[in-house]
Amino acid sequence: MHLKEAIEQIPGIDFTGKPDAEIRGISYDSRTVREGDLFVAIKGAKADGALFVKQAVERGAWAVASEQKMDLAPHTASLTVPDARKFLAQIARIFFQDPGAKLNLVGITGTNGKTTTSYLMDSVYGQAGIRSCLAGTLGMKIGTRRLPSEHTTPEAPDLMAFLSQAIAEGCTHGALEVSSHSLVLNRVFGTRFAVGVFMNLTRDHLDFHRDMESYFQAKKQLFAPENGNRVETAVINTDDAYGRRLKDEITCPVMRFALSPPADIYVLEHENRADGTGLAIATPKGKARFDLRLIGQPNIYNVMAATGASLVQGIGLEDIRRGIEGLKGVPGRLELVDAGQDFTVVVDYAHSPDALENLLKTVSRLPHERIITVFGCGGDRDRTKRPLMGAVAARLSDVVVVTSDNPRSEDPAAIIEEVKRGIVLPADRARQAEPPRNGRFAGSGRVPRLMTIVDRRAAIERAIGAAGAGDVVLVAGKGHEKYQEVGDKVLPFDDVVVARAALLRRRGGAAPGAAV
Repeated sequence: MHLKEAIEQIPGIDFTGKPDAEIRGISYDSRTVREGDLFVAIKGAKADGALFVKQAVERGAWAVASEQKMDLAPHTASLTVPDARKFLAQIARIFFQDPGAKLNLVGITGTNGKTTTSYLMDSVYGQAGIRSCLAGTLGMKIGTRRLPSEHTTPEAPDLMAFLSQAIAEGCTHGALEVSSHSLVLNRVFGTRFAVGVFMNLTRDHLDFHRDMESYFQAKKQLFAPENGNRVETAVINTDDAYGRRLKDEITCPVMRFALSPPADIYVLEHENRADGTGLAIATPKGKARFDLRLIGQPNIYNVMAATGASLVQGIGLEDIRRGIEGLKGVPGRLELVDAGQDFTVVVDYAHSPDALENLLKTVSRLPHERIITVFGCGGDRDRTKRPLMGAVAARLSDVVVVTSDNPRSEDPAAIIEEVKRGIVLPADRARQAEPPRNGRFAGSGRVPRLMTIVDRRAAIERAIGAAGAGDVVLVAGKGHEKYQEVGDKVLPFDDVVVARAALLRRRGGAAPGAAV
């Protein structure tokens, strides 16, 4: 890429240095700079890239872009830019020849449901004979080949490189989770989306966004023409209050989905089962009937979203049905852990009050005895949701086990105390509870019993040891994650692996916890 020709396409750049510089790559991390790179000094969560310009030049950067005017050697081109993150997205799109414009991309945003909806889209593409790519919380994928990713939505050069590689490998379509962080940080600025999907907006990430209005405005950027994303058609959940507002505030065509009419896609009938969901929906192309392997109302919304996005792209209902029915599950999303036990163990990513409530309501509609919920809240994140999650768990569970999530730099015991502030166990309700049978409370809706166990492994083991026939043990908050952040360490930890090991030990006669 000839640098001068590229930046002529971006207004507001002050350029000095060698005008015919040929740029071989783009980097935003001085540690990864290679000979011939353009280094863009962005402000990160912990450090300002402008502090590492010298290191980038020493590693071979031929050009540097920064919001601060720099005095560099004559052989190094210097670019002063008004917004380094926006420039990073713009120059990455130019360098990789705008791969988003060559793909039928679906951008999915919202607090909950992004990952499952993206996997549903990927499965539909496969059934329709379409080669596709996927990027999101669980990593990136081209066809069946998986690649790692540090963020739900990768930084702009990484995303553009991924999409460019997907095109080189024959992809024509793709599903991309678009987080609110990525929108605020301009990671997808200028990317064209054939379809933009809005799932919902509930309380989360307020440590970053400050308030719900800022959170909404972040999500709205995906659909805003001034953000350059060029969403051609929006598919919006109009059961969600923010979805209804979004529909009225954007200019592109909208397909609405909701549980009931007058939406364009809505539910005709559904049946909740322990092993899946029977579902029939109305669509602009006629009635569609599904026998899902996914359970719960949240997945009904996910199916309607994927159906709408598929229809907008011209995919037929039969391919949509086969694709949606073909998805067996998504890691860490209502994932069953089965070792032959006579009770149910479910691992889920629910880490916000709304997601936890939806999860518990989903389980409560299925045949069960007690619901035993294990969860915690992450450190260095939105503290306001901690007592709210405690209140939800107490209201909808029979036994609550509060434990650590990813405590990061915070004291895990202090986080648990904040969660407990929302857990109220009134004495009068306690007196009305049924007497325990065989040392256990039976039936849902009874007074929750509370345990606080800082060690997450011990908490999961205790909950599984306490479970009786017909109970459901929910392990919430981390889902697919295979690590735990404690202090400045990232330790191996997998809820599914820990739960399965506890089940096997219990089956072998060494129950990891006493009955409660």
